[in-house]
Amino acid sequence: MTTPGETNKKGIKTAVPMADDMQSSGLKSRHVEAVVEAAIESHSLATRRAYASAWDGFEAWCEAEGYKSIPADPETVAAYLTHRASEDCAISTIKLARAAVGYFHTTRGMPSPVNSAGVIRVMRGLARRAVASKQGRGQAAGLTARHLAAIRATAHLPRTGPSGRVEAEKTARRRGAIDIALIATMRDALLRRSEAVALTWADIDFRPDGTARLTIRRSKTDQEGEGAVQFVGPVATADLRAIRPEGSGDAIGQPVFRLRTGRSIANRISAAAKAAGLEGDFSGHSPRIGMAQDLAEAGASTTDLMVAGRWASHRMPACYTRSVTAGRGVVARFYSG
Repeated sequence: MTTPGETNKKGIKTAVPMADDMQSSGLKSRHVEAVVEAAIESHSLATRRAYASAWDGFEAWCEAEGYKSIPADPETVAAYLTHRASEDCAISTIKLARAAVGYFHTTRGMPSPVNSAGVIRVMRGLARRAVASKQGRGQAAGLTARHLAAIRATAHLPRTGPSGRVEAEKTARRRGAIDIALIATMRDALLRRSEAVALTWADIDFRPDGTARLTIRRSKTDQEGEGAVQFVGPVATADLRAIRPEGSGDAIGQPVFRLRTGRSIANRISAAAKAAGLEGDFSGHSPRIGMAQDLAEAGASTTDLMVAGRWASHRMPACYTRSVTAGRGVVARFYSG
C-alpha cells in the first residue's frame, strides 16, 4: 500500500499536504518547492526517519489485516497499538507509532485518528501496563565517579570474545582508551547516547588550561538546533586527547567515538562495567545518571541539574537523585544532629 508523500533531498519520505493545494491555487512551482522544503525541515532529520519507519510498520500491518491506513479509523489505530504492545514493544515505541500515524494524517490535512477519546484511553491503559511490568526492575544504574575509577583500572586489560579469542594487547589498549574517554566525556558533559554518537572532533574546543568545551549541535530537547556548550574537566579532556587521531586537520569532521548507534554506546558501557566487576544494570544512560547523582551529592540543586543536563523539567533529575536527596532530608538531618 502506497501513500502520497514527498521525498526531500536527504531521501526521507515526508508528508507534505499543502503541495497540491498550493499548486491548484496558482502558486509558481519554485514557491511551492520552497514552502514544501520549509515544511519538511519543521521536524529534525532523526524525527522524520523515525516517523517514516513507524509509519511503514503501520501501513504493512493495515495491508496484512485488510484495514485502511489513511485515513485510518480510531479503532484501527487502537487495534494496532495493542498489537504492538502484545509484541512486548517498549511503551516509547508504541508512543512513537501513535505519533507517526497522527503526523502522516495531519500533514495531509486530515483529522488525526490518534486524538480520539478511545485511542487516548487505550494509550493510558498500555502505559499503566508498562509501568506495572517494570516494577521491580528499576532504572539504569548510575555510573558514578567510583564506578569510573573501577573501569579505568580494568579497561585496558585484554578481553575474551564470544568465540573464545583473547584480544591482542594493542587492541585492548586502544579499545580501553576509547571506553574511558567515552564514559568520562559522557559524564562531564551529561551526554545522551545520541549526542555521543553525533559528536565530532570539530565539536571539541581544547583549551590551554587543560579543559575543553564541547558543542552539542542538536539534541532531544533542542530540535531547533540552537546548540549547547558543555564543560569537560581536565581528566576527561586528557582522555579525549589520548584517542585523538594523528593529523587532527584531516580528522576534524570524524565522529569522536566511531560508534554509529545508541545501542552500540550502551553495549560498550555495559561491557566496560562488566569487565570491571560492577554490579547493576549499566547502560547508555548510566554516565548521565551517575554524574547527576555525584553533582547532587556535592550539593547541586535540582535546578542546577536541569541546567547541566539540559532537562526540560525537574522530573528526571529529581528521579535520578532521589536517594541522595533523601539522605539530605529532614529525617536524615534529625538523626545526624
